[in-house]
Amino acid sequence: MEKTKQQVVAQIKEKLTALGLTARDGSDTDITLDTTFLDAAWSTGSKRIGYEAAILADEGKQTVFMYEKTTESAQGLALGMESASSRQSGSTLYRKVKSTGYGPDGKAYEYDLDLGAIPGAAKETAQRLGWKFKTVLSRKKASYPAGK
Repeated sequence: MEKTKQQVVAQIKEKLTALGLTARDGSDTDITLDTTFLDAAWSTGSKRIGYEAAILADEGKQTVFMYEKTTESAQGLALGMESASSRQSGSTLYRKVKSTGYGPDGKAYEYDLDLGAIPGAAKETAQRLGWKFKTVLSRKKASYPAGK
């Protein structure tokens, strides 16, 4: 038995909350995420990783549309190691990033992110509830139609 839009949205929010994310109702979409995974600064530089996503459950098409964007910026001097790996399943790219760095002041920063867990949670939930899942490249495709 297929679930209603409200049930799909509620269960996707629960999954995202279990990942430690704050999923909010969007003004132009069903769910929005806007978070900073890393914001480290030291006397000679900085590193920041930001993430945003929009998730729209289209009841007529029984499809969950998801747009996501990761923004990374780094400035200055830092020493350390970083590794990144990615795999693609259909049109969805799953990316893992792990880094340990040291600023010139000797202060360490470390992060280990599995960015693929976010769309994976939405996709698994949609499919489990009888809906399709589609990753979109434009935020507009994961937003309510104009005039709604």
